[in-house]
Amino acid sequence: MIQLRHLRLRSFTATRAFGADIPFEAGLNVVQAPNTSGKSTCLQAIIYALGLERSLGPQLTVPLPYAMREQIHQFKEDPYDLVLQSYVELEIANAQGEIVVLHRDVVGDKSTKLIQTWNGPSLSSEIPRGEQRDYFVLDGGSATNESGFHAFLAQFLDWDLPIVARYDGTECPLYLEAIFPMLFVEQKRGWSSIQGPFPTFLRIQDVARRVMEFLLDLETAKNRRRRAELRAAISELLGRWSDRRKGMEEAAARVGRIRGLAVQPSAEFAAAPTLDLQLYYEGEWTRLADVLQIATGRVAELEASQVETVEQAAPDIQARVTDLRSQLDALSAVLEAVRGEYGAETQDNAALEERVAALETDLKRNQDAQRLQRLGSELGRAASEHVCPTCHQGVSNELLPTVDSVGMALDENITFLKSQLELYRSALLNSRERLQEIAARYRGSERDLQDKQQQLRVLRQELTRPSASPSRAAIEEIVRLQAFIDRLESIDGLANSLLDELREIASEWALATSNLRKLPADELTVADKRKIEHLQSAIRRHLERYGFRSFQPGEISLSYDNFRPLVLRNDKGETVEKEINFEMSASDAIRLKWAYYLSCMELMRDFSVNHPGLTIFDEPGQQEVESSSLFEFLRSASQSAQNGQQVLVSTSETYEAVSATLGDSANIVSFPGFILQPIETGSAS
Repeated sequence: MIQLRHLRLRSFTATRAFGADIPFEAGLNVVQAPNTSGKSTCLQAIIYALGLERSLGPQLTVPLPYAMREQIHQFKEDPYDLVLQSYVELEIANAQGEIVVLHRDVVGDKSTKLIQTWNGPSLSSEIPRGEQRDYFVLDGGSATNESGFHAFLAQFLDWDLPIVARYDGTECPLYLEAIFPMLFVEQKRGWSSIQGPFPTFLRIQDVARRVMEFLLDLETAKNRRRRAELRAAISELLGRWSDRRKGMEEAAARVGRIRGLAVQPSAEFAAAPTLDLQLYYEGEWTRLADVLQIATGRVAELEASQVETVEQAAPDIQARVTDLRSQLDALSAVLEAVRGEYGAETQDNAALEERVAALETDLKRNQDAQRLQRLGSELGRAASEHVCPTCHQGVSNELLPTVDSVGMALDENITFLKSQLELYRSALLNSRERLQEIAARYRGSERDLQDKQQQLRVLRQELTRPSASPSRAAIEEIVRLQAFIDRLESIDGLANSLLDELREIASEWALATSNLRKLPADELTVADKRKIEHLQSAIRRHLERYGFRSFQPGEISLSYDNFRPLVLRNDKGETVEKEINFEMSASDAIRLKWAYYLSCMELMRDFSVNHPGLTIFDEPGQQEVESSSLFEFLRSASQSAQNGQQVLVSTSETYEAVSATLGDSANIVSFPGFILQPIETGSAS
């Protein structure tokens, strides 16, 4: 929820200061003034302060009249004075009671892309301003970056903006500029359609449906988002499966091949995983388990054979034992050295990764601070005091060297950080290559050590055997076969480990796929339809009050496709829904717009929705709608804006008529002439 509390406009010439202060309250607020006096200026200033002018169109021009941009005078017959500086300030509050003052220059030294904020009610209470924070708008990242104002505003509203599809196939957040045409009806284009009009330049697919789904907090939108999340999870699991499958194939390639492992996971594999590792053995492909059985049987056969006695081979065996001991000592020393080298390089690699991550964070913050400084923010000067200009924490001299020119400090920091990033990324790449090389050396040395340990073990055992033990040739074959067996068992163990991972991936894939299929189709749920029916009933009630005559109010329904109003008609004995098109009078189109927007806000009372509880109408008395209908609309607006909700209306109806209609049920701010009037210098700040 958002509530507007106070609006301040200031426009300065060489000799005078012009301005207006408009307090707002919960409920209905009416800005009353004659035509061409500045009512639209006030309401559009709200949109400008919120950085939402692109909700009115793709142009980047300031949507405020010449009195805030070029020239101004007090009375129509007075000569104009040139505007040298002007700004807009707006005080807002959210459902948590947080209050923030927004400041945005119109004409001045600071860029119009800079929005400055202060905590606390300094406009409505005239208390000293609290902590300052600056943001940027109308640039890439303003909806997602830490220093982007719309990212801040969405968080302030407690909105978790959905990710939506664009026409070019990419995705983006549902930008605030797309949502606010359903909250603010501006005078020029706002009355041209019942919904919106929505900005098409954002290229969001089905933008009307996406906005309404979000504001009404429909389950179908949540299901669509859940569907996207599950599809992303399935895609990630397929990637993991592919990686593990590749690892399995590489492990099998050391001795043979693998068969029976599917390209993609399946529920069958999750329930009963099977794997077929094969070796090309004696001219044909044979299962690894069968080869292990054959090799083991051969070793047993050799050990049982009688070829040459141990007594005859003892001198040679003793010599080999001595040689193996020497080799083992050398290999052990090599392994210890490689192990230490690997540990040291691992620590260096971790330190380099931390350094690169820290440099990337510092670079991004300095770039954001540079952007704010270029827009006119003075917060970037903290850099000269060795304080981060974005998080306000201390920064070492290495990243923020002291310089005389503050304007150059950030530029030099960014250049230095980029050079450091390039250096450390190169060092990190070299470190990773060294780690791979050391790991390969370690594995080779360890394999040699294990092989020689096995040989030594067999020879020692042989020296303790009876004299009728097998000869040296038999022993060598036994040793070779034993090494072969060990290698096969190692590959088999790795395969079993990967098999466990593949089974886990397949189980997660099956669960995600099942949850995806359980989601309902991209249609309204029963709860969604209940909301739409409630909204439809509210619209009909409003239309009855406003004197809607083009159709019977009970004939108006809402499309389940895009939630636009339809008319129920009898076609050959059947009731069908048809587009309203041009069958409705211009004044009734205005009445329908009133009913639609107020009913959307009223839905907050009975349902959980994302509507912020604010609706703004600029000159609702369009198309020469009867005053009786307009006053009935104002009475309805005062009743609709309850429980902290807020409606803002500008009108040129006389103060007497508005006051007689609303009495004490609204906050009426009346201006007899131009809203921007000369103010004393002490009141200009």
